[in-house]
Amino acid sequence: MENIQKQYGITVREAMSLDIVNRLQVVGGREGLDRVIKLVNVIEVPDIMDWLIDGEFLLTTGYSFREYPELLETLIPRMSQAQSAGLAIKTKRYLDEIPSEIIVSADEHNIPLLEVPFDLSFSEIIAPILGVVFNKQNKILQKLEQAHKKLMDLALNGSPLEELCKETGKLISNPVAIIDREGVLIINDNAPDKDKFELLFSDKSVQVKQEKLRFGNTKEVKYSLEYSSATEMPISIKAIRIPIIAAKYEYGHMVALINRPIYEPDILTMERAATIAALEFTKRKAIFEIEKSYYSDFLEILLSADFDNIDEIIKRGRIFNIDLDTPTAVVIINDNSNNDIEEIHDYMSMNGKRSKEDLLKEINSFFRLHGTANLIAGIKGNNVVIVLGLAENGPGELKETVVSLLKYLKDSIRLNMKINIGVGRANEDIRMIGRSFEDAREALKIAQLSDTAQVVFFDNLGFYKILSEKNRSELEKFVEELLQPVFDYDRNKKGDLIKTLETYYETNRNLKLTSTKLYTHYNTVLYRIKKIEELTGISLDNPENALNLEIAVNILKLFRNNSV
Repeated sequence: MENIQKQYGITVREAMSLDIVNRLQVVGGREGLDRVIKLVNVIEVPDIMDWLIDGEFLLTTGYSFREYPELLETLIPRMSQAQSAGLAIKTKRYLDEIPSEIIVSADEHNIPLLEVPFDLSFSEIIAPILGVVFNKQNKILQKLEQAHKKLMDLALNGSPLEELCKETGKLISNPVAIIDREGVLIINDNAPDKDKFELLFSDKSVQVKQEKLRFGNTKEVKYSLEYSSATEMPISIKAIRIPIIAAKYEYGHMVALINRPIYEPDILTMERAATIAALEFTKRKAIFEIEKSYYSDFLEILLSADFDNIDEIIKRGRIFNIDLDTPTAVVIINDNSNNDIEEIHDYMSMNGKRSKEDLLKEINSFFRLHGTANLIAGIKGNNVVIVLGLAENGPGELKETVVSLLKYLKDSIRLNMKINIGVGRANEDIRMIGRSFEDAREALKIAQLSDTAQVVFFDNLGFYKILSEKNRSELEKFVEELLQPVFDYDRNKKGDLIKTLETYYETNRNLKLTSTKLYTHYNTVLYRIKKIEELTGISLDNPENALNLEIAVNILKLFRNNSV
């Protein structure tokens, strides 16, 4: 920290080499001569104790202490707490000599204690010290001004973020990169220590240290991070990160590796660079929102089949990078863990919840990585909907693509989501895209019901496919005829017969396992099953009747998941 502070001033030892100042004599606190003087102040009033600050070199004649000697005894400890630079006392006027207890205290706290010759005025001491201090601080201001001009030129010229990182790294003499909220590393291809940045944000690294730092007069809290790779020979990496924020939205962080000492001007330069980066991210977000709107509008047209001229729709599809001359299928992706987000701050932090927009970006990233561009994706309600163009091998390609997508989303360290996917049937006629969408909705309902299946293909629904193709009113009537007495009983008696019946079928009609899952005594479950048989007039020992009841229970589950 001493080297950092020296940028803003001069050490007491160096000050004593200046003309005039070299006449002062050190009488105590010699171990603290490398404390840095950032400003000089004369104290001749008792309440100066309340105004001590970091890097302050104090001069006094002892005038205020002749009537309050007890204050002089507490001065040195208070200066130590405030990180003051030193104390010079002019004797022979109000104090004949410097009290021995003050010298002892200066030695104890390593506060340089100097005696000023009687014939020297304070202005003769202050002028040369402040001359050096002001010169150093002026150089800092010049450096900041040059950095500001360079960064503004980059902003005005619309330079990419990679160039911003490169120039910021030059300005602070340390490599710089940006990690966005999706975990994407933005860095100049020729940047030094690129491999360290990749390690820093890989799943092979763990954070082993975090500390709050304060640089000079910079009041914001910064973080020093130290990472160690999970290898036989750990590699420790220290870095400073600055948040990139605009309109209370965090887009990521600007990160600098600490290969050389970091000073306050470097932090201020990074903050200005982070502001420019925030402007770029804001612009990208605005473009993304506009593109999302166009994509969503066209997606709605495809899903609703609200068009007359097929050739015109195919032509428009090429603008959105999808070839509608090929077979198509609809895929619906739902993040069940993310449906209740209402406020932006709920997913603002790097490790917080993610928005549907983040999920959409991850999906687009997957298709870019796999060189697949024959699709259009957008947000519809709580889901991301994809119309996917397929090659000749339609069903096989569709299954392979969706399974790979699910694996990509599950393996992504940047997402903490409960993903369910419903996949509709592939069709060659684009007017059937709406039907494929309905297929995918039904498949997604089943995926959400299942404790294990995260992706469900409509073609594999089997029994559920028959249900999904029936009129809802017919299914409701079927359920009502079988279970209405049970509904009435539960409502009037506040019972759990329906829940018990559902669990009974979920456990493959195992009464013991049903009681375990319901945390209910075996005899209570047995009583409830017999009550259901009594109310419905159905014997569960009869295979046909038991199957009808099981079908009714599964239809009921589907109705409860009609939010897709």
